[in-house]
Amino acid sequence: MRRVALLALLGGWLLALPAAAEGIGSRVFVVERASESLAVYDFMERKLLPKRITGLGNLRHATMIFTPDLRYGFLATRSGKVSRIDLEKLEVAGEVFTSENSIDNAISQDGRFIATAEYVPGGVTILDARSLEVLKKHRASFELNGNAVPSRATGIVDAPGNLFVCVLIEAAEIWIIDASKPGFPITHRIKTKQDNPYDAMITPDGRYYVVGHMKSDRVTVLDLTNPDAGIREVSLRDPKRDYERGAPVKLPHLASWAVAGKYIFVPLVGEDRLAVLDRATWEFERSIPLRGHPVYAVRSPTEREVWVSFSGEEDDAYVQVVDVESLKVTDTIEVGGRIYHMDFTPRGSHVLVSANRANKLFLVNANSREIEDSVELKSPSGVFGVWRAFRIGL
Repeated sequence: MRRVALLALLGGWLLALPAAAEGIGSRVFVVERASESLAVYDFMERKLLPKRITGLGNLRHATMIFTPDLRYGFLATRSGKVSRIDLEKLEVAGEVFTSENSIDNAISQDGRFIATAEYVPGGVTILDARSLEVLKKHRASFELNGNAVPSRATGIVDAPGNLFVCVLIEAAEIWIIDASKPGFPITHRIKTKQDNPYDAMITPDGRYYVVGHMKSDRVTVLDLTNPDAGIREVSLRDPKRDYERGAPVKLPHLASWAVAGKYIFVPLVGEDRLAVLDRATWEFERSIPLRGHPVYAVRSPTEREVWVSFSGEEDDAYVQVVDVESLKVTDTIEVGGRIYHMDFTPRGSHVLVSANRANKLFLVNANSREIEDSVELKSPSGVFGVWRAFRIGL
């Protein structure tokens, strides 16, 4: 009798679960830039869900992060608005304006706090993930001719130890913010040797924070396990090649770097190659020739391959696959016009590719290289799978 009663209780509990909660782990949120909306694709079911999330604001360079329990996602927009998205109901569950113009967001290691990097008025805003209450505003400025001048903040990431890290563009300064302490203090303010840092990334192990600079072929590297040791500068130039172009205007967004195996793969604007750095020493290793000018380099979770997308109408419908062991291109795949974003599914079986000119999202089999599915979208750009909740620095 007890067993029957228990089974009946469990059956009733299972039936009471919301139907919308099914399949959350395979949901992918795709930014539809022109219509200020998010489309939702289920890569396991191979279908676009009928419900779109609309009215989200300026989605140029919008970023989306997720709570560790996969209850909510948080979308930061260039409008300065953070929208909390209910991942079960697929609707907005609260919003707050943190500034006039924001660029990135990050969620703390414990999932309690959201940090946004602000362009206008400049600085970092920290929110309570549960209430969306603004808990702290760190204004960013630097001194110029005796006056305090605002500085834009960018490249915000979470780091181990419940930290946030960002860089200030005009102030040329790296901040480390401790989200485990009352008041969210800035524990380190580290000047970069070069001016105009415009973006940054953190390596997947959470150890190194890497900053790119405008009109420079060198990047700044900070070891977060020992920030008091200061920064180092790393060259992306191949000493064996003769460069006539001079320094690049800028590198692609540093989130486009791939860290796989023993190497770091860096796409270079205006050059038909990847720069390859040694992961242990940060020294230049070699160049990998490519079919065009690379934009994104995305590693497989297996770390055996890196997939590269391109700019330019002659090349932007293609992806090239680089073997991490041989450091050679092994495949070229035609997908769709103007590839804006790529991401692997969690175990590396498939790649999600947004093609803006083709107005499609593609699902590509990473083993066979075949396109297994595609759906029509409105000006797709960023692709955000909920598995980002379990990655450092996203």
